[in-house]
Amino acid sequence: MERMTLREAAERTAFSVTTLRRYIRSGRLRAEKRMGRYGPEYFVSEQALAEAGLDGRGEDPPPAPERPHALARPHRESLPLSLYQELQMKHEQLLVQYGMVRAGGLRAVELQADLEARRGEIERCREELSLLKERLARETAALRQRIREADLELEGRAMEIAALREKLRAFEMLARNAVTSETIESQFAAVRKQMRVVGDLSGAGPREPRSRASRPVPHRGGDPEH
Repeated sequence: MERMTLREAAERTAFSVTTLRRYIRSGRLRAEKRMGRYGPEYFVSEQALAEAGLDGRGEDPPPAPERPHALARPHRESLPLSLYQELQMKHEQLLVQYGMVRAGGLRAVELQADLEARRGEIERCREELSLLKERLARETAALRQRIREADLELEGRAMEIAALREKLRAFEMLARNAVTSETIESQFAAVRKQMRVVGDLSGAGPREPRSRASRPVPHRGGDPEH
Protein backbone atom coordinates (compact mmCIF):
# COMPACT_ATOMS: atom_id res chain seq x y z
CA MET A 1 0.00 0.00 0.00
CA GLU A 2 1.42 3.34 -1.07
CA ARG A 3 2.19 5.77 1.71
CA MET A 4 2.41 9.55 1.32
CA THR A 5 3.46 12.41 3.52
CA LEU A 6 1.01 14.95 4.87
CA ARG A 7 2.22 17.51 2.34
CA GLU A 8 1.54 15.09 -0.53
CA ALA A 9 -1.85 14.25 0.98
CA ALA A 10 -2.66 17.98 1.24
CA GLU A 11 -1.81 18.41 -2.44
CA ARG A 12 -4.18 15.56 -3.36
CA THR A 13 -7.03 16.78 -1.14
CA ALA A 14 -8.57 20.15 -0.40
CA PHE A 15 -7.33 20.22 3.16
CA SER A 16 -4.19 21.70 4.65
CA VAL A 17 -1.45 19.84 6.46
CA THR A 18 -2.62 21.36 9.75
CA THR A 19 -6.15 20.04 9.20
CA LEU A 20 -4.87 16.59 8.36
CA ARG A 21 -2.73 16.62 11.48
CA ARG A 22 -5.75 17.59 13.60
CA TYR A 23 -7.71 14.68 12.13
CA ILE A 24 -4.82 12.34 12.97
CA ARG A 25 -4.68 13.58 16.57
CA SER A 26 -8.45 13.23 16.96
CA GLY A 27 -8.32 9.66 15.65
CA ARG A 28 -10.42 10.33 12.55
CA LEU A 29 -7.50 9.68 10.20
CA ARG A 30 -5.24 6.64 10.51
CA ALA A 31 -1.56 7.45 10.00
CA GLU A 32 1.83 5.87 10.57
CA LYS A 33 4.68 7.73 12.15
CA ARG A 34 8.09 7.12 10.63
CA MET A 35 11.49 8.76 10.54
CA GLY A 36 11.54 11.24 7.68
CA ARG A 37 14.13 13.59 6.32
CA TYR A 38 13.93 16.00 9.26
CA GLY A 39 12.80 13.67 11.99
CA PRO A 40 9.58 11.81 12.88
CA GLU A 41 6.86 12.41 10.29
CA TYR A 42 3.30 11.15 9.62
CA PHE A 43 2.55 8.99 6.57
CA VAL A 44 -1.00 8.21 5.36
CA SER A 45 -2.50 6.03 2.64
CA GLU A 46 -5.25 6.70 0.09
CA GLN A 47 -7.46 4.13 1.81
CA ALA A 48 -7.11 5.95 5.13
CA LEU A 49 -8.01 9.24 3.42
CA ALA A 50 -11.07 7.62 1.81
CA GLU A 51 -12.18 6.11 5.12
CA ALA A 52 -11.90 9.51 6.77
CA GLY A 53 -13.78 11.18 3.87
CA LEU A 54 -10.81 13.35 2.99
CA ASP A 55 -10.26 12.11 -0.55
CA GLY A 56 -12.48 14.87 -2.04
CA ARG A 57 -15.05 12.47 -3.52
CA GLY A 58 -17.62 12.69 -0.77
CA GLU A 59 -19.12 15.47 1.22
CA ASP A 60 -16.96 17.54 3.47
CA PRO A 61 -16.84 15.66 6.79
CA PRO A 62 -17.58 17.46 9.99
CA PRO A 63 -14.55 19.38 11.18
CA ALA A 64 -12.37 17.82 13.82
CA PRO A 65 -12.37 19.28 17.31
CA GLU A 66 -10.37 22.45 17.31
CA ARG A 67 -7.37 22.73 19.59
CA PRO A 68 -7.19 25.72 21.89
CA HIS A 69 -4.69 27.60 19.78
CA ALA A 70 -5.69 26.26 16.39
CA LEU A 71 -6.79 28.64 13.66
CA ALA A 72 -10.62 28.53 13.28
CA ARG A 73 -12.08 27.82 9.86
CA PRO A 74 -14.06 31.11 9.59
CA HIS A 75 -10.91 33.06 10.39
CA ARG A 76 -8.98 31.00 7.83
CA GLU A 77 -11.57 31.78 5.18
CA SER A 78 -11.48 35.48 6.06
CA LEU A 79 -7.70 35.66 5.61
CA PRO A 80 -6.12 36.40 2.24
CA LEU A 81 -4.94 33.29 0.46
CA SER A 82 -1.35 34.51 0.15
CA LEU A 83 -1.16 35.30 3.87
CA TYR A 84 -2.73 31.99 4.73
CA GLN A 85 -0.24 30.12 2.54
CA GLU A 86 2.64 32.09 4.05
CA LEU A 87 1.43 31.30 7.57
CA GLN A 88 1.00 27.68 6.62
CA MET A 89 4.55 27.57 5.22
CA LYS A 90 5.89 29.20 8.40
CA HIS A 91 3.97 26.66 10.42
CA GLU A 92 5.46 23.82 8.42
CA GLN A 93 8.94 25.29 8.83
CA LEU A 94 8.40 25.53 12.56
CA LEU A 95 7.26 21.93 12.63
CA VAL A 96 10.34 20.89 10.66
CA GLN A 97 12.57 22.87 13.01
CA TYR A 98 10.78 21.36 15.98
CA GLY A 99 11.38 17.92 14.53
CA MET A 100 15.04 18.73 14.05
CA VAL A 101 15.33 20.11 17.57
CA ARG A 102 13.55 17.07 18.94
CA ALA A 103 15.81 14.74 16.99
CA GLY A 104 18.79 16.73 18.24
CA GLY A 105 17.47 16.46 21.79
CA LEU A 106 17.05 12.71 21.45
CA ARG A 107 20.54 12.50 20.06
CA ALA A 108 21.81 14.63 22.95
CA VAL A 109 20.08 12.29 25.42
CA GLU A 110 21.67 9.29 23.72
CA LEU A 111 25.06 11.00 23.80
CA GLN A 112 24.57 11.86 27.47
CA ALA A 113 23.75 8.25 28.28
CA ASP A 114 26.77 7.12 26.25
CA LEU A 115 28.91 9.66 28.10
CA GLU A 116 27.71 8.39 31.47
CA ALA A 117 28.46 4.82 30.40
CA ARG A 118 31.93 5.86 29.28
CA ARG A 119 32.51 7.66 32.57
CA GLY A 120 31.51 4.54 34.48
CA GLU A 121 33.86 2.49 32.32
CA ILE A 122 36.68 4.99 32.97
CA GLU A 123 36.08 4.75 36.72
CA ARG A 124 36.22 0.96 36.55
CA CYS A 125 39.45 1.16 34.55
CA ARG A 126 40.91 3.53 37.13
CA GLU A 127 40.01 1.15 39.95
CA GLU A 128 41.56 -1.77 38.07
CA LEU A 129 44.67 0.33 37.38
CA SER A 130 44.96 1.21 41.08
CA LEU A 131 44.68 -2.46 42.04
CA LEU A 132 47.30 -3.37 39.45
CA LYS A 133 49.65 -0.68 40.80
CA GLU A 134 49.27 -1.99 44.35
CA ARG A 135 49.87 -5.55 43.18
CA LEU A 136 52.92 -4.46 41.20
CA ALA A 137 54.30 -2.59 44.22
CA ARG A 138 53.91 -5.68 46.43
CA GLU A 139 55.52 -7.96 43.87
CA THR A 140 58.36 -5.47 43.35
CA ALA A 141 59.03 -5.29 47.09
CA ALA A 142 59.04 -9.10 47.31
CA LEU A 143 61.43 -9.35 44.37
CA ARG A 144 63.76 -6.76 45.90
CA GLN A 145 63.79 -8.73 49.17
CA ARG A 146 64.63 -11.91 47.28
CA ILE A 147 67.40 -10.13 45.38
CA ARG A 148 68.83 -8.79 48.65
CA GLU A 149 68.77 -12.28 50.19
CA ALA A 150 70.37 -13.72 47.06
CA ASP A 151 73.12 -11.06 47.22
CA LEU A 152 73.81 -11.91 50.87
CA GLU A 153 73.91 -15.60 50.02
CA LEU A 154 76.32 -14.93 47.18
CA GLU A 155 78.57 -12.93 49.50
CA GLY A 156 78.57 -15.81 52.01
CA ARG A 157 79.38 -18.31 49.25
CA ALA A 158 82.18 -16.04 48.02
CA MET A 159 83.64 -15.94 51.55
CA GLU A 160 83.39 -19.74 51.79
CA ILE A 161 85.13 -20.08 48.41
CA ALA A 162 87.92 -17.73 49.57
CA ALA A 163 88.38 -19.77 52.78
CA LEU A 164 88.48 -23.02 50.79
CA ARG A 165 91.08 -21.52 48.48
CA GLU A 166 93.23 -20.57 51.49
CA LYS A 167 92.91 -24.10 52.86
CA LEU A 168 93.80 -25.54 49.47
CA ARG A 169 96.85 -23.28 49.28
CA ALA A 170 97.92 -24.40 52.78
CA PHE A 171 97.47 -28.05 51.81
CA GLU A 172 99.55 -27.47 48.69
CA MET A 173 102.31 -25.87 50.79
CA LEU A 174 102.27 -28.77 53.26
CA ALA A 175 102.34 -31.27 50.43
CA ARG A 176 105.23 -29.44 48.78
CA ASN A 177 107.21 -29.30 52.05
CA ALA A 178 106.55 -32.97 52.70
CA VAL A 179 107.79 -33.89 49.23
CA THR A 180 110.88 -31.68 49.69
CA SER A 181 111.76 -33.24 53.10
CA GLU A 182 111.26 -36.72 51.75
CA THR A 183 113.47 -35.94 48.77
CA ILE A 184 116.27 -34.53 50.98
CA GLU A 185 116.17 -37.55 53.31
CA SER A 186 116.26 -39.95 50.39
CA GLN A 187 119.22 -38.08 48.88
CA PHE A 188 121.07 -38.07 52.22
CA ALA A 189 120.46 -41.81 52.64
CA ALA A 190 121.78 -42.43 49.11
CA VAL A 191 124.97 -40.43 49.91
CA ARG A 192 125.59 -42.38 53.10
CA LYS A 193 125.05 -45.61 51.26
CA GLN A 194 127.59 -44.60 48.64
CA MET A 195 130.06 -43.63 51.40
CA ARG A 196 129.71 -47.11 52.95
CA VAL A 197 130.29 -48.73 49.64
CA VAL A 198 133.40 -46.62 49.08
CA GLY A 199 134.65 -47.42 52.60
CA ASP A 200 134.18 -51.13 52.08
CA LEU A 201 136.09 -51.00 48.83
CA SER A 202 139.03 -49.10 50.46
CA GLY A 203 139.24 -51.48 53.47
CA ALA A 204 138.47 -48.87 56.00
CA GLY A 205 135.18 -48.26 57.42
CA PRO A 206 133.73 -44.94 57.48
CA ARG A 207 135.54 -42.55 59.76
CA GLU A 208 133.62 -41.66 62.75
CA PRO A 209 134.20 -38.20 64.05
CA ARG A 210 136.30 -38.24 67.20
CA SER A 211 134.76 -37.05 70.36
CA ARG A 212 136.08 -34.11 72.26
CA ALA A 213 137.17 -36.30 75.25
CA SER A 214 139.62 -38.43 73.20
CA ARG A 215 141.57 -35.46 71.89
CA PRO A 216 145.20 -35.14 73.47
CA VAL A 217 145.61 -32.37 76.00
CA PRO A 218 148.47 -30.08 75.06
CA HIS A 219 151.48 -29.99 77.55
CA ARG A 220 152.10 -26.62 79.11
CA GLY A 221 155.84 -26.34 80.24
CA GLY A 222 157.40 -27.96 83.45
CA ASP A 223 157.11 -31.48 84.73
CA PRO A 224 154.09 -32.73 86.39
CA GLU A 225 154.13 -33.21 90.09
CA HIS A 226 155.05 -36.70 91.39
